Amino acid sequence: MNDSPSGPTNLAQDSANVAVQAEAIHGPVNVYQVAAAPSPEETFEVGLNSLRAGMAPEAREHIRDAVVLRNYVNGHSCFYLLLALLSGRTLQQVPPNEIAMLRCVRGAVRDDDEWADAIKLVDHLLTSRPPEGGAADIEQELQKLTDEQRNDVLQHMEMFLDSSAEDALWARAFDAARSDRRAKDRLRRAWKFFQPEPIGARVRPADPVLIGLGTWTGATATSALALATVGFIGATAWQHSGTAALSALLALAAGCYASVRSGVEWRCRKERRQAKDREDLRRPATTRGDGFASKIDRQFNHYFALYTPRDADQARWLSETAGVRRALRDEVVTIYRESTVNAKRVAWLTRYLVADVARRWQAGKLWDYRKELRVPLLVKAMCVLAAIAAAAAGAFLVWSGAHVSLLLVSLAALVAVASVWSAARVWLRIVAEYRRHSADKAEKEGLLAGRQEAFDRWKRKLADRPDDLEMARWLECDRKALMEQAMGLYRLKRQDVLAHAFIEAPATPFYDRARVEGGPWRYSKYKILLFLLTKDGVRQLTVHLDFQKATFRSRARTNYRYDAFTSVQVAETDNGENVFELTLTNGDPIKVKVTDPPTDVTETEDKDPQGASQLTLGTAGLGNALHVLEGVAAEGKEWIAFERQREKVPLAEVSKAVNAIFA
Repeated sequence: MNDSPSGPTNLAQDSANVAVQAEAIHGPVNVYQVAAAPSPEETFEVGLNSLRAGMAPEAREHIRDAVVLRNYVNGHSCFYLLLALLSGRTLQQVPPNEIAMLRCVRGAVRDDDEWADAIKLVDHLLTSRPPEGGAADIEQELQKLTDEQRNDVLQHMEMFLDSSAEDALWARAFDAARSDRRAKDRLRRAWKFFQPEPIGARVRPADPVLIGLGTWTGATATSALALATVGFIGATAWQHSGTAALSALLALAAGCYASVRSGVEWRCRKERRQAKDREDLRRPATTRGDGFASKIDRQFNHYFALYTPRDADQARWLSETAGVRRALRDEVVTIYRESTVNAKRVAWLTRYLVADVARRWQAGKLWDYRKELRVPLLVKAMCVLAAIAAAAAGAFLVWSGAHVSLLLVSLAALVAVASVWSAARVWLRIVAEYRRHSADKAEKEGLLAGRQEAFDRWKRKLADRPDDLEMARWLECDRKALMEQAMGLYRLKRQDVLAHAFIEAPATPFYDRARVEGGPWRYSKYKILLFLLTKDGVRQLTVHLDFQKATFRSRARTNYRYDAFTSVQVAETDNGENVFELTLTNGDPIKVKVTDPPTDVTETEDKDPQGASQLTLGTAGLGNALHVLEGVAAEGKEWIAFERQREKVPLAEVSKAVNAIFA
């Protein structure tokens, strides 16, 4: 890029569309929401959290409510009321009615209050223009503050570090940012913020026993008829053969029982194996659109490709597991679709299922069920031999009975064969269905136990998810780090920077986003634009921030004169998108999409998508950037001098109101 200020240079590719990779809403966490009947202390606490999260307008509202309207007045509340009024804007942007709020706490703070020094330092930063030695004086005042007070002053008074002490102040701010940027184990924990709250483990319930009334009626009728005809034949045979007929009757009963029992085992194993084989033959169907099923489809396709077993041919792996993939996908869609949940909330289950398939496939155990369900030769032999034995015993009974009454026994034999055959088939079906249900239920219980363990592991992994205030602090440190890089890159001292502004936007093409209920969207990847106004022109530095790794990349430098501005605007589309556009006299406009509409959460999860968009817009630094850039576009370089002149009146009013706080 051109480093000289002789002419405008810009990047046109920034107007590319932004695609959301995933998003989540965490809540309720009661960080930025007040209770139904909150106390003044609770209202103030919500305001303080909002301030530290970068939501200055919301912070002003809550803190004003607590301090001015509900008389929660002390040094602590007065200090943060003052910071909330000044945070993220210049004195020109502070309306007179808000300055007047400070008069409502006149005489509220004593000089020996632990917050008195912090309030006095704010006044000194607003009003002092000391010559040599000023830096040392302000440094001494900073040393009196606690770390909490010092960090809050450096963060929210950023626009007012405008004195001979500012190099020392910014050096301190940069040191604090370097120290805190990776604090609290950011590199290990930051990614967890973008993970949605997982939904609990489920399995598709075992299919119920499907035995209708007709089947039970048929079983009862055929069994009764079989018992009657066999009993008649047995009684008739007794008259001819005596105890031999009784032995044959017992052998017939035992043979039928053994044959049916082994037959049930045979049938259950065969049908269960066939059902599982049919799953292996199912091919994945292609689903389109952004519905729940299509998102689950993409999850399975992604993780099956990602979890390809080591040293395995991916094409072979995907081909051999296509049916399993389809069966698992269908199950997940079926058991979670009715909840209308965000598909990302079941991603943990998809990962677990795919990892389990990959582990069994690599160990050669994916098709172990074929061995386990193979019908043993002993079972087949038992079924056949028992049937033969029963048939032989029955034939002996018929032969014996025929000696007594040939016609009646012959007719009874025909009816007995038909009824026994029918009864055996019906009872085989009934018993096999109950066995199937029992086996399915046991299998589902085992699957649920495994999934519950996976769910518990994932919950434990997310247990130390960072809160929104930590995310806001890390992002503030990233901004300070970028400011330090820019000043080093352009070889500027803080006095050389007449004004500056940030714009934070989600980075294209893919990113994760998440927010707590009532908070702004946080992004896993940011595109940050830093504008430095110097006496020679505007220095623009554009970087991409990988928030989870705390690294900058794709740095682009752009420089232009003050008279190169044509217009600055933010356009809001019908679906809630906000696009920042800076037009220069030469070249295509610089466009940055600052906020996106919700794309992957359900209506139930996101109760106020427009409100979330506005909160995000407020924390993106757009308000101050527009104030600065619109002023330059309208008045050129003279805007800076004009701004200083315009600030004199509100500066005097603020200073007077601050001094009146002390008793």
